[in-house]
Amino acid sequence: MKKEGTLYRISELERLSGIPRYSIHQYVRHGLLPEPVRTGKTMAYYTQDHLNRLQAIAEIRGDSKLPLSFLKRALEESGGKGARVGKKGAPRQADERSAARVENRKRQIREAASRVFLEKGYQKARIKDITEAAGVSTGTFYIYYRDKKEVFIEVIDELIRSMVGPAEEVIRKGGDLIREATSIAVFYIQNYEYFSGIINQLRGMMAAEDPMARDKFVSLHYQLAEPIERSVRQAIEEGLIREVDPELLAHALMGIVEFLSIHLTFSQKHTPSQAVSFMTDLIMNGLRPSPR
Repeated sequence: MKKEGTLYRISELERLSGIPRYSIHQYVRHGLLPEPVRTGKTMAYYTQDHLNRLQAIAEIRGDSKLPLSFLKRALEESGGKGARVGKKGAPRQADERSAARVENRKRQIREAASRVFLEKGYQKARIKDITEAAGVSTGTFYIYYRDKKEVFIEVIDELIRSMVGPAEEVIRKGGDLIREATSIAVFYIQNYEYFSGIINQLRGMMAAEDPMARDKFVSLHYQLAEPIERSVRQAIEEGLIREVDPELLAHALMGIVEFLSIHLTFSQKHTPSQAVSFMTDLIMNGLRPSPR
């Protein structure tokens, strides 16, 4: 292995990078690579920096055919380290500072994408709409995401985390299950317009017979139900509620909250807190009349 400072002939650079020499010459002409070190009219040598940048270009390009203008911009924005645009679509910077920058930029694009999906719907949303909402270039988008579907999947994953996270925290801390479950239900109802808007986009993709959408919808459904089911089991163990089927109760509660949310979307008669208090009383006390 050659050390830093070693000079490469074009044949060596071609072999080590896996990039043909005509492409290397083209990259030099268009400013993606610096000029080689010339020791004569016909002798040109390339440095480790040339090899590093060629490897970065290969990483950015992946298995895609990309214009040179995009490659140049992507190379500059990735700091010369590269970020694959092909099958994976996600940058792989090693150091923590770079990783934080990557996540911040991805979050910026993801949040903009969620707004665009809600406004236009998944099918009508364009990459250009997302980049304009995020305030980034199209080239920047493709550094971090392969396509519209990939960023949509991350929006769904973020949605799941925001909905499941509070329930997981309650179970972890072992607090008042009834009180905390009530606050989570209120949170869901208060944010129902956003949650349902994104989930409905997923349902729309299912209607188009997208197998990925179906798998994601099933995953979302069971990831939401699982912490509720665990909470039910814990409540049974603590004697807070009688013995019931935890799985069925978890899904029944999800159904009640869903349709209460729909009702409150059209009616201002009750607040989310009032609706959840009613649901809690119904679950805990049933419909039997109070003893006189």
